[in-house]
Amino acid sequence: MKRPFCYIRQRLSLRLGLLIVLIITVVFSLLFDFLFYRCKRYIQNTAIEHATQLLDNTAERINGIMEETELVTNFMAATTTRHLHPDSLLAFTHRTVQENHFLTGFAISMEPYFFPEMGRYYSAYSLRHRSDKDIAETGDSITTVREGPFEYFEAVWYKTPRALGAACWIDAFDDYNEGTLSSPDIMTSYCCPMRDANGRYVGSITASLTLKWLSEAFTTLKPYPNSSAIMIGRDGTYLVHPDTSKLFRHTIFSDAAPEARQNIEVLGRKMLAGNSGMTETIVDGLPAFIFYRPLQRTGWSIAIVCPESDVFARYNRLLTIVWIIIGVGLALLMLFCYQTVRRAVQPLKQLDEQAKRIAEGHFDEPLPESHRHDSVGRLQNSFIRMQQSLAQTVNNIRIANDELAQHNDELANATQLKLETNRRKAAFIQDMYHEIRTPLNIISGFAQVLATSLHNLPADEVANITARMSESAKDISRLTQKLKEASSDIQQA
Repeated sequence: MKRPFCYIRQRLSLRLGLLIVLIITVVFSLLFDFLFYRCKRYIQNTAIEHATQLLDNTAERINGIMEETELVTNFMAATTTRHLHPDSLLAFTHRTVQENHFLTGFAISMEPYFFPEMGRYYSAYSLRHRSDKDIAETGDSITTVREGPFEYFEAVWYKTPRALGAACWIDAFDDYNEGTLSSPDIMTSYCCPMRDANGRYVGSITASLTLKWLSEAFTTLKPYPNSSAIMIGRDGTYLVHPDTSKLFRHTIFSDAAPEARQNIEVLGRKMLAGNSGMTETIVDGLPAFIFYRPLQRTGWSIAIVCPESDVFARYNRLLTIVWIIIGVGLALLMLFCYQTVRRAVQPLKQLDEQAKRIAEGHFDEPLPESHRHDSVGRLQNSFIRMQQSLAQTVNNIRIANDELAQHNDELANATQLKLETNRRKAAFIQDMYHEIRTPLNIISGFAQVLATSLHNLPADEVANITARMSESAKDISRLTQKLKEASSDIQQA
């Protein structure tokens, strides 16, 4: 690990390139984070608007069918009481189903013994047997019968409006009764009480829609490829669900995953309370948005489940592409910055190498002059002039050193010569000392003898002494003459 760091530390161009890329990366990351955050919020708001619009349109569509069902049923409840005849009731139910293609069944059920001649039970019922064609097409068959004797008085579609004394929608129910005309599909009905002119309760009119048809109308909501739709009843039971095994067997509360149970319970309470909105939670282990709104007439609530991956699919693809582009761009930017900085600092590298050479004592290696006009170019040219000046100074120092060495040699020779001269002078003086000392000793000795014994000495002895003294004086005179001549020679030299 140390080698890469050492390599980077030793490369100014690489460090500058990395620093530039780092600064640009931080700045662009902050900018892109802000832009992507805004983009994500925009996509989320758009998804909410889109899903809410689809949900509202579907709810309005279903409410429109239910409103038509209510109008038809209320109208029949008001007019049928003026024609209370067994055959008329059969005709009324048949014609009502025939003229209103959205109705699956229509029943007029009378109070016990309302028609004494018909016995305790009388209920005229017409049922549409739908083909696999669209509901707007014709060709469906309609069967109209007087229902067989069974205690329909205890059926929810009969006793609920009787107990309330008002029209109402009832939750989905299974219409199958053995031995009677019934639909194989789950039904939901609008029930309206009938009263005579005196306000006496005489029976109930029931208009039925198949939950399958409502489900088909609702499950066509596909704002996203993997989105799904659900519908819950007044107690939270699934009336519409992509998993048909959960219909009428599971509730929104019992079906929640452990990690999302709290959110789902809050969502379920809001839906049952008739609220509209959006919530984020976990569905099938994945984050999802759930958009919901009530069906006011029934107390039911519908919802669209949109996986977060679908909502942000384009955003995620865009994010991936952008990050790839950013990565490639940063790599190219790094290469460009490295090459640019490397070219910019190349003169500095040359100066560094040249400074090392100068430190090693190589002063006279020439450097090419820079034609750049920036600080680096001026620095390079200043370094060249400094090198030239330093080389000239070093050359002058070398010349001065050479001259000084020569002078030192001459001085050494002169010193040696002087020493030799002094030695010779000393030897000469020593010789002269001995040469002079001997005659002087002779003269001094004879002078002492003459001073003390002159009258006692014979004349020939005195003459000999004086002759000897004269000879010694001449020797001293010759030596003095030699010294004079030697002094003259030295002065002339």
